[in-house]
Amino acid sequence: MVLTVQQGESITPAIDSARTVYEQRGESTTILLEPGVYQEELTIDVPHLSIQCAQYKRQAIITWYYGHGYQYRSMDTINYGGSRSRLWNASVLVDAPYFYAQNIIFENSFNLYVSEKEASDSLYILPEYTARPMPERPKQAGSTEVQWKQYRERAAAISFTEKAKHAHLINCSAVGRQDVLYGEQGASIWWERGTLAGGVDFIFGGMTMVVDHATIIANITDEEGEKCYIAAGRAEAGTRGLLFYKCYIRSPRPERVWLARPWRSWGETVWAYTRWEKGKNILNPEVWSTGLIRKREEFNPDDPCPRSYEYKSQDKSKNRPAWVTILSKPQLPDGTKLTPKAWLR
Repeated sequence: MVLTVQQGESITPAIDSARTVYEQRGESTTILLEPGVYQEELTIDVPHLSIQCAQYKRQAIITWYYGHGYQYRSMDTINYGGSRSRLWNASVLVDAPYFYAQNIIFENSFNLYVSEKEASDSLYILPEYTARPMPERPKQAGSTEVQWKQYRERAAAISFTEKAKHAHLINCSAVGRQDVLYGEQGASIWWERGTLAGGVDFIFGGMTMVVDHATIIANITDEEGEKCYIAAGRAEAGTRGLLFYKCYIRSPRPERVWLARPWRSWGETVWAYTRWEKGKNILNPEVWSTGLIRKREEFNPDDPCPRSYEYKSQDKSKNRPAWVTILSKPQLPDGTKLTPKAWLR
């Protein structure tokens, strides 16, 4: 079944129709979005569902505005970040296998701008669920003040539950600032081409994921202390983690980008054939960080993150931590080849 959604219409009824078709006949559905902006929170709970932009060389944007620590009138559950059913307030939550997307921009506007939907919603702060005092947010639609650090909190553009196996996204974008793309242990994701833009630990979780030939943008300002940590992996031992394969990094600020700071010491992260604009010092000289695990009980200062690897990076920094393994050939010590298909098999 193929369904077309026009700009100004809701995508949710199309997903409901796809669910009925799959439950009754086991058939898959393709939803075609006309180019434009779709402001709604979506749950993809139908197997073999495809969402694509109806015009191949254009894109459709799916965006929402919920963020950690703030309760909006429109919410039907208490909002406290990772424990909320939305998994870090995801604009789009993938909760079924074989999800496919092409030419779609997934956005959470919470740390980017005040959307018209947010401006018309009322909110209050939940201090018992925040790690620090939360300021009153600007209420004027279009305000970009929320990009500054004092307002920033966890707000995912897209999240994948453990049911989200064999997800494949082609020429898509995930856009936000902090905790932009999350995947649970058990999810498997192939992000092919497209763009991933964020600032703090913005590709994170225990999922198995390949980011393949994508552009990664450090979405940071010139505010003092601004830093970009791209990946925060926590895949359990015996499972594959994050592979960044032939990716290109862009940043408006030199030496403020770290490739990863593992979420747990056992989290696996691999960067292979990493490149960026020649002549620019994109990466911080340290390249990797242990900032997320230093105060945790599993921290081992002698070998804090043993599943951290690089192969043929453009960066030749001598300040890279000793616990990062520089591979001499495109495969891990256990024999796993550094290719998308080998990683996801």
